[in-house]
Amino acid sequence: MLIAGGAGATLAIMLTANVLTRPLGVPTRTQFWALAAAIALEMVLIGIVVARYKRAGERPFLLAILFVVGLHFLPMSITFGPLCAVLGLCAMANAGIGLSSLRGISLSRLWIIDGVLKLFFGGFMFAVTGGTPIP
Repeated sequence: MLIAGGAGATLAIMLTANVLTRPLGVPTRTQFWALAAAIALEMVLIGIVVARYKRAGERPFLLAILFVVGLHFLPMSITFGPLCAVLGLCAMANAGIGLSSLRGISLSRLWIIDGVLKLFFGGFMFAVTGGTPIP
C-alpha cells in the first residue's frame, strides 16, 4: 500500500501539475528541485530502511517507513509551503512515538493517525490556498 500510495501521489502530481499551475504561473527552479530532491531522498531512505529493518519485524519496519515519509515532507515544504513541514513533523512524531513505545500503541492506530494527519493537512492546504503553494 505504501508503494501504491507513493506511486499514486507522484502520478497525480505529474498528471495535474500543468493544469493546476497554469493560472498560478510556472514553479520556480528551487520549487522544482526541492520536490525532486524530496522524492529522491525518500527513495534512498526507504532503501536504507528496507535493508536495516527487513528482519526487525512488521511494526518497526512499517513505522520506520512512515517516519521516512514524514521526513520527506520537510524539503517538500519549499514547494508546497510551511504547512507541509508541519505535516512532516507531525507524521515523524507519530511514527517516533510508535517506535519508542514498543507495543504500547497498536500499529493500526498509528496507521490511522498517520492517514488522518495526511488527509487533514492535505485538505487544509488545498482549502486555504485554493491549490496555490504558500510562499
